[in-house]
Amino acid sequence: MYSRLLSNLCERFLYRVSNSVRYSNIKTLSHVANKNEEKQKVEIVSTKFPDYEVIYMFPFVKQACGLNVVKYRFTIFAGVATPVIIGLHLANFLPFDITSTSIAVGVLTTMWLHIFGFLCNNLIGCVYLKLDEKKVILSYIDYWGKRIDLKVFFNEIYPMSDNSISITDPLYKKIILTSQTEILKINMKFGRIIDVDKFRCILGMA
Repeated sequence: MYSRLLSNLCERFLYRVSNSVRYSNIKTLSHVANKNEEKQKVEIVSTKFPDYEVIYMFPFVKQACGLNVVKYRFTIFAGVATPVIIGLHLANFLPFDITSTSIAVGVLTTMWLHIFGFLCNNLIGCVYLKLDEKKVILSYIDYWGKRIDLKVFFNEIYPMSDNSISITDPLYKKIILTSQTEILKINMKFGRIIDVDKFRCILGMA
């Protein structure tokens, strides 16, 4: 009799525990689903161009801009420091080995920054779209890290799909404009396309 009573109590306890676990799992899953839905509904709004829609952004544009700024400042520093070092050597304040080593390090570092920084030259950070006026803003950084917001019309942009194959395609795609001589670059691997259909319609590839 006691064994039956004990078994009944155990069954009731296990039944309640299983129901509570199921209910908590359902609540957790629904909570996670709601969070994911909220994240998907979040739209990227530009504070600089509130009338435009953001259709592409490169999340590492600040780092690329910082590299170009460092390149700019170090180039100025090396250009000023090299004559000073040579002057100190001629005045017998610095020995030849320190002078030659300092100049070599400065030249090699400057060359490395310019070679590596070439990938960040004219790199697009954001693409803004105003569909009713058929305008696009290509926001990119120039050779020295300055941000440039270039406003163009749809018909000024050559589709990327029409570009010839290049060895730099794995690193960036070229954006060619009819109204500009400079070629812009866009990173497709690490860039984030917000609206695929509009991006494909304007730039010709997604």
